Amino acid sequence: MRKTVLLLLLVILIPCTLSALSFGYGVSLEGWSGFNESSAARLSFMLDLTDSRHVTLEGGAALGISSGCMIFSGLNADLSVRTFSVTHHPFSFMFANTVIWSPGLSFGIIADDSFDYAWRFGLSLLDFIDVHFRYEFLKAYVTFNRSFSYAGWAVDLFRVSYYF
Repeated sequence: MRKTVLLLLLVILIPCTLSALSFGYGVSLEGWSGFNESSAARLSFMLDLTDSRHVTLEGGAALGISSGCMIFSGLNADLSVRTFSVTHHPFSFMFANTVIWSPGLSFGIIADDSFDYAWRFGLSLLDFIDVHFRYEFLKAYVTFNRSFSYAGWAVDLFRVSYYF
């Protein structure tokens, strides 16, 4: 009897939990120096774990240009955490609609075309959230190689994400 009740609870709770999650995709323009040096456009897919974009899992792939040639610029997997959210902020003049200013931190791993990987840590001070959109400007990254030695830096010039 207990196993049946537990099974029924799992069958009911798993779909309820998944319905609370929101998914999204994003496009960004970025530049790398050091590890995987290139300029790139990255397509990312996000999973919002809190339904308010406070904790987000992301996976993405990028195509870039290096020395005038189109290259595969790598895969990434990141976890982003919002530090705080403010509705009335000094950046309101940039948007027609009301947006939430929500700076955040991220950490993850990035792999290049030879699947050599590096750890990356990001700081997003200009991060804005709308009902369905997220806008990020000048997100900075620092990368470290496998032995946690400095491997370079990167910046997302502009990124727009859509959540549904």
